[in-house]
Amino acid sequence: MNATSFNRLRGTRAVRTSVLACMTAIPCIAHAQTDLTGSSRLLGDRTEITAGAAAVATPDYAGAERARVQFNPVLVVQRGVLFFDTARGAGLQFQSNSGFYVSQSLYYDLGRLQSDSNWRPGSRLLAGMGDVPGSVTARTLVMQQVTPYVNVNAEAECALRDAARRNRYRAGVEFTLLHRASDTVTLDLDVHGGDHRFNQASFGVTDAQAERTRFAAFNAGSGVYAAAVGGSWTHSVGDHWATTLGVTGTRYLDNAEDSPLVARRAVVGGTFALTYSR
Repeated sequence: MNATSFNRLRGTRAVRTSVLACMTAIPCIAHAQTDLTGSSRLLGDRTEITAGAAAVATPDYAGAERARVQFNPVLVVQRGVLFFDTARGAGLQFQSNSGFYVSQSLYYDLGRLQSDSNWRPGSRLLAGMGDVPGSVTARTLVMQQVTPYVNVNAEAECALRDAARRNRYRAGVEFTLLHRASDTVTLDLDVHGGDHRFNQASFGVTDAQAERTRFAAFNAGSGVYAAAVGGSWTHSVGDHWATTLGVTGTRYLDNAEDSPLVARRAVVGGTFALTYSR
């Protein structure tokens, strides 16, 4: 794969990241500029901007039986090592010539409500559980390109709010099944895990919560809570417009599958987006 093709693929993946990360179960993979050596290139030669909208079919919250369709904005701005988008937040990214990638960013985790919401995870079925507070969250992503069409990656997210400390992790493999001038098709295999605080906040029920709700008490330990398979197809229309279709299947495991909050152990979500880049 030559440099021009690689840069085009990197740009496509950055946009696809923002689109697909609207679905909470889908991993966030981002790709940086191929060569950022030298001070003149740290800020890049130009600013890349992509804007659009996505329709997302997703459960009301992790493990919910009901699902909803919501509309999310898509915005991706990249210049050299700097980036901002609606999925990853704002941060720094770098990729070496050998295909090693690392990024560090800050974004806001919306938490979970005990009431219905059109744009935040939550449901009135959780009344009495209390809200899981949102928090500014640090996200670290590392990735190694094994071949032009395969990469392995890992990610850690750490909530920074004192009252909402929780960490979650992801490890995965991404396969580029097809890459042409106008089409890119990928497949992602991922395992998701969390520390005790994250798993308990997402899937646990304390004795006090059990007294206030219909849910039995449940202690969620640290470790793996889900595995996911996701696929996406990005189709370019001309030089500026593109559509992205994504589908992901998630199976809750180990520290989540027996939780009384998990009404469906296996769920499927999808997204469709239209974007304009310049």
